[in-house]
Amino acid sequence: MAEKKITNDPDNDYRLVGIGTSLKEYKMCFHLNQLVGCDFRKLEALVFEPKDRTRKTEFSVFKAEDALKNIFIVFTNKNMGEYLLPEISNFDYLVQLRGRFTDEDVKVLMEGIKKFPEVVMCQEVPLKKIKSKERLGYEEEIAVQRLISPKRFKR
Repeated sequence: MAEKKITNDPDNDYRLVGIGTSLKEYKMCFHLNQLVGCDFRKLEALVFEPKDRTRKTEFSVFKAEDALKNIFIVFTNKNMGEYLLPEISNFDYLVQLRGRFTDEDVKVLMEGIKKFPEVVMCQEVPLKKIKSKERLGYEEEIAVQRLISPKRFKR
């Protein structure tokens, strides 16, 4: 079956919330599932190979969509001493909000996140502060459905 790639181009059509916590990624996503009523699924990790390093660094990515078609994408910001977005290295996780989010929606979301156990800080990150926005881009593999099943025509 052929695979189709959907590219998330890093544009300015999203909001970004930074979270500082010692929670493991699966616990963080569990709490976010409870808060926003979605089901986060793990995507293929973002992999970067710094020019001055010999090893690759991977950052986990999780994605969910709510009933209103708003998209939540969670990135881990730290791994093995490296940062996905070094200019905001004080955050452990970044939540990218795509869709129709008002200031009030973001405020309510951040208040809910602050109630998670072990969350030290949570705040919205101004996009103009981020110099390496291109690092928030990813490619998601999606299987293309076949229009005709070969089994259907076998005798």
